[in-house]
Amino acid sequence: MKHYKNNILRGFVNLKNMSRLCIYLIICNLLFFSKITLSKNVLDVISKNKDLTTFNSYIEKTGLDRVLEKKLPWNWTIFAPSNKAFEEAPKQLKDEILNNEFLTKNILMDHIMTGHKTSLDIDERVTTQITVSNKPLQIYKSRNLFVKDMVVVQENLIGNNGVVHMIDCIMYVQPSSDDDRLTQEIKEKYPITSCCMHNEAEINSFKKATKNRF
Repeated sequence: MKHYKNNILRGFVNLKNMSRLCIYLIICNLLFFSKITLSKNVLDVISKNKDLTTFNSYIEKTGLDRVLEKKLPWNWTIFAPSNKAFEEAPKQLKDEILNNEFLTKNILMDHIMTGHKTSLDIDERVTTQITVSNKPLQIYKSRNLFVKDMVVVQENLIGNNGVVHMIDCIMYVQPSSDDDRLTQEIKEKYPITSCCMHNEAEINSFKKATKNRF
């Protein structure tokens, strides 16, 4: 009987240790793999990231910071261009878009969605998400997280009101008919596509489309 009780006690101790181990592993996963910082909102996450200082400065200049820091009924998903993206942007983009507060605000809004989408919520199937500028983005994951042709270079920077993914270019959301790289089949399947803004035609098209909307 005594031996039986000892086995039960030993089993209980092992179960207790396993429970502690499970809790420890869950906490490690949250802290290190998902990069969760629940005491910070997405604006805090952006402003404290050394690779997003330029993006943060434009967020502040356009007043979008006042929206992103609020706790609203919905969360945000932000595809934030890195400092490298802004450094390598074409001169015309810097001169004609980033020097214009109205156009800057609109191009930043193309990088922001309502809803909370981490890389764990996305698989190899292409899904369409809508930006706050009311433009569709095709997103999928194949090893890395992709927004159409753009690789997310740092995933799942999570705050208490959303998630930030870092990309290495400034995104241009455009009608597929304007993208010469696409086949007719793809253009018909996806009326809107996205790419890195890098040439004069894309810059002029964005400016014209943005002004025509307002």
